[in-house]
Amino acid sequence: MIISVIIPLYNSISTIEASVESVINQTLTEPIEIIIVDDGSTDESAKVVEKIIERNHGNENRDIKLIKKLNGGVSTARNVGLKVATGVWISFLDSDDIWHPDKLKIIIKTMVDNNIKFIGHAYTNESAFPTLNKNNKLKKISFSSLLLRNFAVTPSIVIKKDICEKFNESMSHTEDHELWLRIALNHDVYYLDSPLVKLGRPELSAGGLSSDLWKMRKGEIQMFINIAKRKKALIPSVPLLIGFSLLKHARKTITNQINPLPLKKEDH
Repeated sequence: MIISVIIPLYNSISTIEASVESVINQTLTEPIEIIIVDDGSTDESAKVVEKIIERNHGNENRDIKLIKKLNGGVSTARNVGLKVATGVWISFLDSDDIWHPDKLKIIIKTMVDNNIKFIGHAYTNESAFPTLNKNNKLKKISFSSLLLRNFAVTPSIVIKKDICEKFNESMSHTEDHELWLRIALNHDVYYLDSPLVKLGRPELSAGGLSSDLWKMRKGEIQMFINIAKRKKALIPSVPLLIGFSLLKHARKTITNQINPLPLKKEDH
């Protein structure tokens, strides 16, 4: 069994080492392939990764690859990783996030025991991971529920490689949600209520791709249109879905005027 972990990298010199080490130090004993795709960084991020690779030379269970490419965005970087991945399972991690040491051990066992091909899990924004509940609740996510709300953050997702499609490189926002929906058209989706990833920044924090609320809404609207083209029964619902998205935008805009988003570092 091999798990491929895809990490897009862009100007993350202060965080990439901790992110990669959180994969190297997983308690899962099976081989882990770590694919770091440098998307045209202008800092010394790549040199940090090269030092990590040198330190781990000879570790047969931790194969670390660094791929450099011209800047094209996070979806292009993840797709490069998908193209070269050799694992049975595909997992994603961002260059400023940290995995719980037992993350892969718990998730792979859950997937194998329950014959699951697509799963996401909870996250935390706290400085330390909370104590994990041994009786983690596993929930099946309906397509309609996923259509209205992205069920998990990208660094929590694990997918069987033989069902994983590529990210839509024409989308700069909501591209992860769009991919999950495409996969969910043909496969069951599950969620494990266990915080196994620590985010480097809160979701929708200022400075990240998701902080531009109008671009997020436009991306969501495009997502609805794309999925309706694949699932024709959704076409009559597209106007309602667009209205739903615009209402969310109005509500979030008003909320942010009252409580501004927390400032965080620049994102990819």
